[in-house]
Amino acid sequence: MRYLLAIVAFMVVFGDTSFAQTEFTREYNNYRMGVGPLLGYKLGINTVDPTEGIKNDIGAASMPDFGATFYMPLDPDQRMGLFLDLVYANYAYSQKYYNSPKEWTDKFSYLDLGANFYISGFTIGLNVGIPIGLNLEENPTALSYYHDKTAALNTLYEFRVGGNFTLNESNVGRFILFVNAGYQINGQYSDEVNMGSYNPHPASLQLGLSYLINVE
Repeated sequence: MRYLLAIVAFMVVFGDTSFAQTEFTREYNNYRMGVGPLLGYKLGINTVDPTEGIKNDIGAASMPDFGATFYMPLDPDQRMGLFLDLVYANYAYSQKYYNSPKEWTDKFSYLDLGANFYISGFTIGLNVGIPIGLNLEENPTALSYYHDKTAALNTLYEFRVGGNFTLNESNVGRFILFVNAGYQINGQYSDEVNMGSYNPHPASLQLGLSYLINVE
């Protein structure tokens, strides 16, 4: 949660000056091509009903996402373009018993490759994640027959919608606040795990900041 608060504080600092910027740095109506780092933080929940006696709850990732993003303008006269992301991404969701205060959070890491179409502040796209690791708090031996437990995870295919807003712009680049809501289209675990209708389909909400350095 402290990462989320830090991002919000960062947003406030740069947001205060965003509307004071003029557009003299733009050669046309769209933003310039740019590349730079990003930092984000996620909350998540499993959207599939678990086994009897257990219910889903919101979980927080153990660490922020970090990586790089690239913006390619598609039309010089409109704010329309394509964002391409390469991110070390962290997902999580919590579960708990109906008749017990005990709660646990399962955490997952992926190398995400994302493509998001951008138009006038809104984004829509697809994210593909290569499994890197997982931490199952409640029953860490559930996948004990896998020497490498990440082999039990499917490649992630995630549908995303969100917003992308420039907070501050200069001749060098621009600070961006982004928000993404994601939904894993396929089941989280492979068919070999045989979870059937209980195979999780996590949904997530991400808040983050990026800085794009102009490259043209």
